[in-house]
Amino acid sequence: MRNQCLGRRQARRLSKRFAQVGVDTAPQRLQQMVAGAPVPDDEVTDVHFALIATQIKRDERTAKFERLQRRGTRFLIFLGLVLVMLNFLCCVAYLLVSLTQQA
Repeated sequence: MRNQCLGRRQARRLSKRFAQVGVDTAPQRLQQMVAGAPVPDDEVTDVHFALIATQIKRDERTAKFERLQRRGTRFLIFLGLVLVMLNFLCCVAYLLVSLTQQA
């Protein structure tokens, strides 16, 4: 994380993400850490944990979204098949009605 530039907005966003996984680090402290300020080992461990935890949460959200997308696609296919079946039944009913009127 050293020798990188972390803007104020990025630091705030990162701090909020860290807080969601249980690591409370001030945005200013994150900026200092990235700038190369001395950091205790426990703080480095917390930041590494927070980075891993946020990545896991992001992966879980992505997986959930993909599952919902697949489920929606399956539902639309099912709905299309139902419409095709209803159309077929209407055509058969129309055919039967027209045949009975001719006879």
